[in-house]
Amino acid sequence: MAALRLDGVVHDYLRGRQPVRALNGVSLTIGGGQCVSVLGPSGSGKSTMLHVMGALDIPSEGRVFIDDTDLAALDDDALSDLRRRRVGFIFQFFNLLPALTAWENVAVPRLLDGVKPGSVREEAMALLERVGLADRAEHRPGELSGGQMQRVAIARSLIMDPGIVLADEPTGNLDSRTGDELLDLLASLAHDGSERSVVMVTHSMDAALRSDRAVLLTDGEVAGDGVPGDVVAKFIGEGRRP
Repeated sequence: MAALRLDGVVHDYLRGRQPVRALNGVSLTIGGGQCVSVLGPSGSGKSTMLHVMGALDIPSEGRVFIDDTDLAALDDDALSDLRRRRVGFIFQFFNLLPALTAWENVAVPRLLDGVKPGSVREEAMALLERVGLADRAEHRPGELSGGQMQRVAIARSLIMDPGIVLADEPTGNLDSRTGDELLDLLASLAHDGSERSVVMVTHSMDAALRSDRAVLLTDGEVAGDGVPGDVVAKFIGEGRRP
């Protein structure tokens, strides 16, 4: 069963009074156990597509399915619950709460269920161990490097054991060595036997080449989809740059 499916998705928004079409009939199927990169120039619709996949935005036309759930059939409360339980989000700027320690930041999604911090601490610590940051569990974001904060954000994205992880430019603020380490970590989320789907928006062709599959967006449409090397070559052949 496909973990994620977009059928003819269109997304329009207003820039002032001017309508802008960010996505133009995108159809895409992503199965479990795949690490997929979404590549394209600025303004091509990459982040919009990620937001639609994660039910942060509602498409103007078309349908989005997570497993067998049609997101159009859900009300606001059900969409919010789906986002929290079935989708993990990783953002370029980390979005950590500065007053909380690393383990407390990881635990936040569970705390929203009314779970007491003490009862989820062991689980949060296990996830910090997985991302190589158990020794920084009591540090607050201001005491961590960019790479360490992103590791906390990755651990937080896993606390609800989601079937889908969506990452928006997760290495955009990191040096190349740290970025490479984070890319290996993201790939492992799809390859650990969980059948989790990982979708990563990136400006980096190097990041795309490290994925199982790459999707090229151009002007809100899928212009390439398949083997990362082929998709990157198509991107370069069009004379485009991120």
